[in-house]
Amino acid sequence: MAVKTPKKESKTPKKEGKTPKKEVKTPKKEAKTPNKDVKTPKKEGKTPKKELKSPKTEDESSQGEEGTGGQWAQGLSKGVYVHKVSSRRGAKRPARSPARGRRVRARLCGDQEEGERLGECLATRSTIGVEERVQSYTDTVREVEAAVAELQEEVWTEVTDSLVAFVRAATEVGGSTIPTAVLLTGANMPDHSRLFALLASKLEAVTPHTSLLGPGLGLKAMVAQVVAELTSDEEETMVRRADASITALAAWYQARYPGTHRPPLVIVLQQFEGSDGAALQDLVHLVSRAALLPVVLVLGLATGLPTLHRALSQATTARLTLHTFGSPPAVLCLDRLVERVVVATIVPFKLHYRVFQFLVENFLYHDFAVSHFMEGWKVVLGEHYHRHPSSLLCCPPATRAARLQAMGDSQLDCLRRLPSMREYIEGEALGQQAAILTCPTTCRQVVAHLLDNLHHQGEVFTCLARALHQVARDLPRRPLGRTLRVTYELCLAGQVTAGHQFKEAWRYLQLSSRTDLQKKVGLVLEELATLTSLTSLPSSPLTALTSLLTAAYGKLVALGEEVEEAEEREVGEGSVPPSPAVTALHSKLHSLPPSGISSLVNTPSLTPSLTPCTSTTNSPAPSLPHKLDRFSLKQQLQGLKDKERRGGAGRPYDTIRTEVVSALLAAFTEHLTPPSSLPLHEVTTFTSLAAVKRHLVGAPRAALHTALTQPGEYLRVPELAISDPGEIPATFPDLAIGYKLHLECPRLINVFDWLTCWNSIVTGEEDDHAEIPARQQARFARVVAELQMLGFIKSSNKKTDHVARLTFGGS
Repeated sequence: MAVKTPKKESKTPKKEGKTPKKEVKTPKKEAKTPNKDVKTPKKEGKTPKKELKSPKTEDESSQGEEGTGGQWAQGLSKGVYVHKVSSRRGAKRPARSPARGRRVRARLCGDQEEGERLGECLATRSTIGVEERVQSYTDTVREVEAAVAELQEEVWTEVTDSLVAFVRAATEVGGSTIPTAVLLTGANMPDHSRLFALLASKLEAVTPHTSLLGPGLGLKAMVAQVVAELTSDEEETMVRRADASITALAAWYQARYPGTHRPPLVIVLQQFEGSDGAALQDLVHLVSRAALLPVVLVLGLATGLPTLHRALSQATTARLTLHTFGSPPAVLCLDRLVERVVVATIVPFKLHYRVFQFLVENFLYHDFAVSHFMEGWKVVLGEHYHRHPSSLLCCPPATRAARLQAMGDSQLDCLRRLPSMREYIEGEALGQQAAILTCPTTCRQVVAHLLDNLHHQGEVFTCLARALHQVARDLPRRPLGRTLRVTYELCLAGQVTAGHQFKEAWRYLQLSSRTDLQKKVGLVLEELATLTSLTSLPSSPLTALTSLLTAAYGKLVALGEEVEEAEEREVGEGSVPPSPAVTALHSKLHSLPPSGISSLVNTPSLTPSLTPCTSTTNSPAPSLPHKLDRFSLKQQLQGLKDKERRGGAGRPYDTIRTEVVSALLAAFTEHLTPPSSLPLHEVTTFTSLAAVKRHLVGAPRAALHTALTQPGEYLRVPELAISDPGEIPATFPDLAIGYKLHLECPRLINVFDWLTCWNSIVTGEEDDHAEIPARQQARFARVVAELQMLGFIKSSNKKTDHVARLTFGGS
């Protein structure tokens, strides 16, 4: 029953507190309905407030246990990765102290605890081979992380070496201004901590005094950190933070280095855009006044030089000598990463076409962070070992054979139930089907054979994908992409030879020159030789292709030598020597005076020899019909074209090119099939794109709605569990009660009615005309403020005592 509020009562909350004006109200009829179902004393209404702080920690821990042991990537918006940021301001050099051993042991203990949590998570899905799966995951992650660290060091070596050379040269030259290196890092800020850590480690060869400054520091904190890090010795800091100043730094430096050998003091600012411009200007002025300090600045700039000039005044930049350095693009790091981790056959784990495409698109369209790409890859790896118990065989071949022999009949059922395995069994004879399903020995033999075939086919697929990239990477318009990553993605999709990109590339390949074809055949032979060294099988399906390409390569080399010899003979022979008559005429012309040359030319005996030859334009035209129609002209042109084609087909190079192109096309059509089409591919290939999106693609709107309508979903408190979605118990948190009441309201919500309904549910009072205490009004005001901060409501200009809904059909 709706209750009409008198005007006097509507003014009461204004006297007690004006905050509820900005809040929302709900009709009492709708709010009182759930109150009849659940009645709770007043004391219980206060308890849910303590539960509001627990969901975040508990939810993060539960997600951390779900497959990767706390390294899951969580998204707050579609396709944007969010990761826990380290509490350290910047990467620092390893501490040279006895405590370092304790930190290493603590890290090892942390890895062990992470493995235990991962094992508990895997056991919730299946108890088959939990230890083996955890071990495989740990080994794969450790191997991949080492490869990524080595790769990034290789990519950044050039720029870090240039910076080290700049610091060394700046120290030797000196000057009145501060040498400043501006490192244009790009937008992939999550990867820069490792870049600056590598730079700091390489700067140790020049100076032992380096300071890494993080963003968001004021002048006092910046000076304290700079002085503390620059004056730090192996075991202690020479200048206390309380006494930190540029003057104290100068005094310490003079006492430490009284001689001529004076190493520079390097100050590295990792994120210039996140730093306070005024504080940085003051730091520059303070350092420039200390002329005896050989300070070198390194500024990490993610945007461009105009940002630096806008943040710093002209008087500040006049004290700096700027030198610009550019870091390699993030796409280059991704291409190297895909080539070394995803494409390489050393890691047995593989990605399906859609999953690989999803990870690459999130990298290219969002943050360009290799670290985020690797976090997503780890999420997929952990989900693979969590979802599939058969993934215990996703390991190197030697380990796989031992694990397969140790599996019992009940454990082999997880392999028999795989969709690809069931399809394979249905295609066998009835006797073989019964043996695979009932006999563990036969099942092991078949599984071992299929897994070996899967591994070998993966090697062949990778080799041919690399060969296709070598063939098509420099063709006009790059139809198959410029990098191996693009070509590999097209090959993973399957039926690459039927696509229009492949057909376009093949038309260009059929028109390639001898030198280009010889180079491409040599690169393909190198890839085939790599496959021969990797595979353990005695014969390979690409043996015939290797033999044919080897013979064709020899013919192309011989043909090139013949062409070079012919060119050398032409160059050696030179032009045709003149006849004796022409030589005599030439000498006679040089001996005569100018007046005699004209008389000599006009002599009848020499006139025929000086007459120009008849050109081909003056030759009689071939006989053609007087009236040539379009059909006859087309027939004659087609005849000339066929004649040229028949005449050119016999050239040696065209024959060799046709053989090579036909052999490559046959090999790509037959063997370039993705491993996901083979039996037991679920063991090594992850195919569930929906599971990846659930972990990596954030749905903040749905998650927030679920958290506010069903708090027990995240808080894990049994008292908050409800069976009816429309139920609003008093044990709910204040914010959840206010949110569920706001869902029942129209576009405009009366704040006083909303307060009355909320108070009746929280306190359990039936009297609608009772005076609401100030404490309850304050709690409700906090609820409305939080809903306004979350973007569910806003103040209304039409009515001062109303608020407007913003989402879910409110406006």
